[in-house]
Amino acid sequence: MKILAAIALAFLAHNLTAATFNPADWDVRCWDFSKRLWTDQGIDKMTIVHGPDSTKVINTSGIHKHAHLVFPAKLTGDFTFTIELKGGYELGWLNRNGKDEMLYLELGEANKFETFEIKRTGTRFTITRNGRPRSVVHHKFDYGQDALITLAIKQGDIAEIKSYRLNQSRSD
Repeated sequence: MKILAAIALAFLAHNLTAATFNPADWDVRCWDFSKRLWTDQGIDKMTIVHGPDSTKVINTSGIHKHAHLVFPAKLTGDFTFTIELKGGYELGWLNRNGKDEMLYLELGEANKFETFEIKRTGTRFTITRNGRPRSVVHHKFDYGQDALITLAIKQGDIAEIKSYRLNQSRSD
């Protein structure tokens, strides 16, 4: 019984649930023209407006045509990241080291909240939109390198987040 309790506690420790947006869970990556990398600029590069049911994230970075709101949690093993979202530009994976390598879904115009699942199972990377698998764009993405979840937002545009959750299985 103690072993089952320890396994349950370890599993819970690797799961993050957030009903509301917590800026401490996120970073902002902007394009550094001199380094030719997406570099961490701090969450303050975007304007965060908390509402009663969702949070608006406005790209006010002024650095590039878009910036990445990134969820920097270490993604080990299989995982599912679920986000209820309205707006944004691209959603998917960005190289953790800042290389211009992405695997993403183009979001297009959205006037209502939609639920997205960003998932890795073994070596398979998938994104669903409202439960339906979607084709992703491959931009020099190296499936063997470490990546983080990203939501790209165009300069001056808004993405609205209602909820997000990371379910991650243990790899050890």
